[in-house]
Amino acid sequence: MKLSELGEFGLISRISEITGEAGDGELWIGDDSAVIRAPAGTLFFAADMMVERVHFDLELTGPRDLGYKSMAVNFSDIAAMGGTPRRAVCSLALRPELTVEWVLELYEGMQECASEFSAAVVGGDVAAAGCLVVSISVIGNPAGRRVIERKGARPGDLIGVTGVLGASAAGYRMLRAGDRSRPEFVNAHLRPTPRVREAETLRRHVPTAMIDISDGFAADLVKLCSASGVGARVTAEKIPLIQNPDVDRTPIELALHGGEDYELCFTISPRHAEEAAAEVEKGTGTPVTFVGEITDAETEVLISVKGQESKLEGKGWDHLRA
Repeated sequence: MKLSELGEFGLISRISEITGEAGDGELWIGDDSAVIRAPAGTLFFAADMMVERVHFDLELTGPRDLGYKSMAVNFSDIAAMGGTPRRAVCSLALRPELTVEWVLELYEGMQECASEFSAAVVGGDVAAAGCLVVSISVIGNPAGRRVIERKGARPGDLIGVTGVLGASAAGYRMLRAGDRSRPEFVNAHLRPTPRVREAETLRRHVPTAMIDISDGFAADLVKLCSASGVGARVTAEKIPLIQNPDVDRTPIELALHGGEDYELCFTISPRHAEEAAAEVEKGTGTPVTFVGEITDAETEVLISVKGQESKLEGKGWDHLRA
């Protein structure tokens, strides 16, 4: 069935069947605004947008994967602040020729991701447009009201990353080539895992600063250092790389500049580092690797490759300079 046949309000009714009933004392889809219950104290509020032909290509991405990823990238922003996502609203700009079934699959992907982290989709908006836009806003909350910002890194802190870097960029290049032979890379691009549970463990060990790796490790580490007023030294050989990606970039290039890994990059005092890493891996199965240390601001951000140091350029995705 075409969206033009069902109409806006019929679509909203079908979407509400996917998102489910509101919790006690809350009001979700169906009124002028969602009503949610919030704990006293600090709230996180993040928004992220996925635009057709900018963030995704419908020839490469199905609706369920697109819905999942659209929610996951927002949850990653909440996790990067040391928070837990709770409630989301989604606004869609839809091409009228899309089918109702396609849009419902999109919502099923969003709901799948939300359910994995005990969050909920509680409302939103739809409009017609010439290209597809998925715009999600998420509210979350920190534990103990502590916020982990990008600023706060101190000279002597270690630099840690979760998981491996470069898998999403490799998956994207494989999809563009029509190659799905390495599902671990393809899935890393289509369905990234927001490190919510890893952040929940890390925050108990007082990381001094944190950012999610969305624009590439190099670009995001430079952002963290700039916000903190510090420099850094990274050892290339310590960076956790994917193996044998068989694409037109080396593993280190994919890790440094590929982007969309949605892993966490954080800084932490050496006295807390090993215990924090061990607890994250024990609790979530995700490895933590320490790849360098924070220095004073005058050192800039340097990378050592086989003992030779050079400035680490913060090259990565920039929407206005793409």
